[in-house]
Amino acid sequence: MEHPVQSQAPPAPSPMDQDTRRQILTKAAELFLAKGYKGVSMKELAEAVQVTSAALYYHFPKGKEDLFTTMIQTVFVDEGMARIDQTLATTQGVRERLTLLTSALLTLPLDERLSTLLRDAREHLKDPAHQQVILSLLDRIKRHVTSLFQAAHEAGEIRSDLPVNVVVGLYMGMLREAKASSEAHRAASLVSVLFDGIAKREHSPPP
Repeated sequence: MEHPVQSQAPPAPSPMDQDTRRQILTKAAELFLAKGYKGVSMKELAEAVQVTSAALYYHFPKGKEDLFTTMIQTVFVDEGMARIDQTLATTQGVRERLTLLTSALLTLPLDERLSTLLRDAREHLKDPAHQQVILSLLDRIKRHVTSLFQAAHEAGEIRSDLPVNVVVGLYMGMLREAKASSEAHRAASLVSVLFDGIAKREHSPPP
């Protein structure tokens, strides 16, 4: 009697393979943000990480589109948003939570570079699943922000006459502009402006 042949699981990647893959994704994030999706080639990425093109395709056999969407999913969606989840789990007050969220979001490239990159990439990505990865990043960020303001609205911690979507829009605009600031306490300053307004006060709050 013949027994069916059982397929074996592929071997787990070695620590060296994992380290190389991580280096590729990190460098890819830098290059794509600096040059856009169209402006970066697989050859340039291989040279930047100091690996052969064959090694690059070993890690990302489907090419540039595969590498790009894996980078977005890993660096920004999985790792970036996981850090934000961990940060928000440490506190309850809306003002403190918003300050922590702002600090975390300011570590992500939410300025014009990311908007340009995602717009550029969506024009060239052929796989609908890959396009969905891009949308999931923006959606995750907006859901975090909306959830925080919705909870604050329901708890009576912010003005009830302002729709939550309006507050979210104000906050996201301020966040993008804060990217250009080199101020050490820019997260706390942004939240202070959002909560307290822009009128000059007699005594400035401590940093």
